[in-house]
Amino acid sequence: MNKIKKLSLVFLFILAANMKVFAASGFEVALSVPLGASFGIFTGEITTTGIAPAINSEIGFDSGVHAQIGYMFDFGGFGLSLLGDLGYSYDSYRYSLSISGFGNEMKLYRNLYLHSFQLGVLPKFNFGNFALGIGGGVKIPISGTIEMKETYNGSESNNQKTDYKSSYFGSNIIGYIKATFDYSLFFTDNMAFVLGAYIGYDIGLSDKTDKDTRVDSFDVGAQLGFKFGPRPGY
Repeated sequence: MNKIKKLSLVFLFILAANMKVFAASGFEVALSVPLGASFGIFTGEITTTGIAPAINSEIGFDSGVHAQIGYMFDFGGFGLSLLGDLGYSYDSYRYSLSISGFGNEMKLYRNLYLHSFQLGVLPKFNFGNFALGIGGGVKIPISGTIEMKETYNGSESNNQKTDYKSSYFGSNIIGYIKATFDYSLFFTDNMAFVLGAYIGYDIGLSDKTDKDTRVDSFDVGAQLGFKFGPRPGY
């Protein structure tokens, strides 16, 4: 009987401690709008019969509307948020080829602009008003534009645009990883405006005829949003 009483007291002590530790834990949902730049990164080899072209990274524009939904566990001053990351994403994948000789330069631009559905996970480590998120997932293109442009000595000589079709590529899913840095401005105990920044990397769509060739992108930018959820340590 004494052993049962002791075990019961230990159980009650552990339960009370856990209730205190997770007192501020709870459901969390956030909505953010990222705005940034993307730098196209060509991956693979270009086979030529003449002068090998120089491959250049070109700058594009990224944006979207993302929602994070999940649960935040508060450990007293430190919180761990386990969040799903989903929404709409607009992305640019741009690079160019330069061929120079005899005082002339021809430049070939290969640009891809995509509207995609994004689905992933984004765990966040919360320290008071600051949060660091590291996650990843996939982007599934819905529509977009393929642009092929040529310039000769700086003057545009040709520009062709076609609608995106998944059959034009060897893959139809884009993998991504990203890190976010947020600062929450709480105006109530569980509501806040969020100011932040992000960096990310997209593994682009592979070429239909050469699946080792693709255009990735390195992304960097700022994001604004709103969050509903508990505040760690409060």
